Amino acid sequence: MKKTIILALALALVGGAAYANFCARDTVPAATLLVPYIVVDADASGNPISSGYTTLTVVTNVSSAKQLIHVTVWNAVSSAVVDFDEVLSGYDVWSINWRDLVTGDFENFDTSAKSGGFWSGTVGTAPSPFGPTTNTMVPPALTNPQDTDYATPAMTNCGMPWGNLSQYKGIIVSKLQAPLIAWPNQDTNCDTKTEITAWPGWLSSVTASPLFFYATIDTVTACNALFPSSVDYWNANGNLGYNTRNNVLTGYDFYLNFSQNYSESLPTVNIEAYAGYTGTGFYSKYRNQVGVNVTQDDREPLGTAYAFNYFNSLGVTTSVAVWKNYSEFDTINDNVLACRPYVYYAWDENEQSKSRTTQACPSGLCFGNPEPNVFPFETQSVPVTSTNFNALMSGNGWMLIVFDPSVPNLQQAEPYLQAYVFAKYNYGAYSTSVEATTMGNFWCAAPQVLPTLNTNAGTGLMSPYGVLFE
Repeated sequence: MKKTIILALALALVGGAAYANFCARDTVPAATLLVPYIVVDADASGNPISSGYTTLTVVTNVSSAKQLIHVTVWNAVSSAVVDFDEVLSGYDVWSINWRDLVTGDFENFDTSAKSGGFWSGTVGTAPSPFGPTTNTMVPPALTNPQDTDYATPAMTNCGMPWGNLSQYKGIIVSKLQAPLIAWPNQDTNCDTKTEITAWPGWLSSVTASPLFFYATIDTVTACNALFPSSVDYWNANGNLGYNTRNNVLTGYDFYLNFSQNYSESLPTVNIEAYAGYTGTGFYSKYRNQVGVNVTQDDREPLGTAYAFNYFNSLGVTTSVAVWKNYSEFDTINDNVLACRPYVYYAWDENEQSKSRTTQACPSGLCFGNPEPNVFPFETQSVPVTSTNFNALMSGNGWMLIVFDPSVPNLQQAEPYLQAYVFAKYNYGAYSTSVEATTMGNFWCAAPQVLPTLNTNAGTGLMSPYGVLFE
């Protein structure tokens, strides 16, 4: 939409419970928020361009109890860049313009600046109901803001108020820029050799402008200067770690471009916590990689297959943003690894699908032409064009992206792979974004692999990939 942002905040305030389905892609209060794609237009030196793109994130504590949140910023290949803590009182709201993070202007988003750090006691006023009802003053009413969740030790290691930290701008920018270089060559069978050279797609022209990265926001028990990729983040507090199971955060991301009059908005990716979960979780990769004492994660996993519409006619263009928890680069041989991270299908409005030409070949030796991996970073936004997706049909259609492990293989390439996808559309001075449809989540339902993905029960014909047509 142009210059207009619509907020649709669905707050669950009563009784500390929300209508939620663990493992579903729903926008409900959660214990972890993923900001899957952050973009800040900057020059080659990392100085933000004020007239270009920036990203805003708004986080709300929908509970009456004070919450401590731990924000971790990751670059495009999930190397942790910086982390910090903020305090939200009951029903509090916190927002950040990620441009300020790049410049080190922490004072612009530090909620503690006016409160003197980790304050003690209750902050905030009692909520009063309003609206067209005759009994607004009759109980039950919302609980007053309360200081109940944090004992004195929670204040240990708190650094807020942070103030101006522009002296660290160079370090922050350097870490964000590190992976943002051109990657024109691809290794399509992971043999350390280059099979595709000088690929003309978007990866061949990647630079550090714009900066793109992502962030995670966790509810935690105490201030800490640790990344979730650190073993002590999980082994502290008698192996309970720092994360809490307080499903009380909601969030929204806004992508704003002053010079082009663009604005898009999406909910953050809300990741619930559940003590009884026994499967692969959102943080399972880090728990297992760093060798924590308790590897079981309590966060719900993200999906492994997504669908979205693309428009490439009459001046409308499409980009697809993909976050996933693995990157695929051979930095020794300067190759993008294009072995087996995902497959995709595409259809247009004329019942045509992108397909390969069948060739005569000996049994067991038939292979399709090598295709590039267009999503090698852990977060990226890619134009949906025939340059990036070879022989993509012109006009309008839809695309299905299936990530390993929903691609049936004898051996998974990346054991904890999960993803999130959204699409962005531009038309003249207008823009909008939508979440992709979750078509499968292997970690929550192991049968959701090709050819049967997110199968719906009911009457009708089932397509080969498991979607109900009525």
